[in-house]
Amino acid sequence: MAIINGRGDVSIIDIRQDGLEISIREEILETLNSKDGLEKRLPTLLLYDDNGLRLFEDITYLDEYYLTNAEIEILQNHADEIVGPIQTGSLVVELGSGNLRKVKILLDAFERAKKNINYYALDLSKPELERTLSVVSGIFKHVHCYGLLGTYDDGLAWLKRSENIEKPKSILWMGSSIGNLNRIDAAEFLKTYSTILRANDSIIIGVDACQDPEKVFNAYNEKEGKTHEFVLNGLLHANKLMGKEAFNLKDWRVIGQYNSESGCHQAFYSPTSDVHIEGSLIKAGEKIRVEESYKYSSRESSLLWEAAGLVLQAKYGDRYDEYREFHPDSMSAQKRAKMHNMPERLASCGH
Repeated sequence: MAIINGRGDVSIIDIRQDGLEISIREEILETLNSKDGLEKRLPTLLLYDDNGLRLFEDITYLDEYYLTNAEIEILQNHADEIVGPIQTGSLVVELGSGNLRKVKILLDAFERAKKNINYYALDLSKPELERTLSVVSGIFKHVHCYGLLGTYDDGLAWLKRSENIEKPKSILWMGSSIGNLNRIDAAEFLKTYSTILRANDSIIIGVDACQDPEKVFNAYNEKEGKTHEFVLNGLLHANKLMGKEAFNLKDWRVIGQYNSESGCHQAFYSPTSDVHIEGSLIKAGEKIRVEESYKYSSRESSLLWEAAGLVLQAKYGDRYDEYREFHPDSMSAQKRAKMHNMPERLASCGH
């Protein structure tokens, strides 16, 4: 772990563990060589290189992408309530921080309350951390801002370090990023983070609750084509990792579809003609899944907290109740041990 000097007064801590790029490259090759009949999938992390993060930021300003405005509305209406239980002296760690447009609403609330906290923005891109943190650097008296360069797993390992584990902490996971994991994996991910929560610690999670298939579809397939551009950029990232132009963007298109059975939107790559990559044939029209965005009804959210070993303390919704901000806490170890059949119940969720 090392402190990287960012631009100006921005401090970024490099918490990366070795092997991420190698792991993604291996997943790409595994997909290309998968047997016929098995679904081909590429890692979603391909979408989030430096350029991908900037493209995604543009998407959050589009009218069709309702998630961001809905979450901003919730934070503006309830920021003081959300930060109220968070202790002075806490580590406030945001997973996948992005451009800080939303979290600044909470940072302003901490400042109004005169709570001294250390905010850590966790993201994969050093240039983006430098750019976004420079906006909030030095503007607060009580809030101190830092960057963490790494993955979610790196962030968990950092929080488990001896100098951090006993400090009061609040984990922020906003933007409905939880929807990028299937329901079972989402519960397992939350469970790993819930194990580091101590008394009075908290986790704040943004969840897309929209149940309107047309509205969801339009959010990821808007008329300007920004989201498809964002997804296609993932193939350029794959080329960089593989050290050659394995994917020619002229040969590929993005297909988006809403899966009503599982309650999620899915994004696929599909070649417009037969292509050969690394000795593997991918036929025209064949689909390779790269992203999924699960939506959570009230029942599905309740099952998620239970499976993750969390107990809901508070929730806040937008005016349409299509987006929700949840504040669950860790349940007792005894109750968590009884959750034997939760993966099966989660897997059965869908529409």
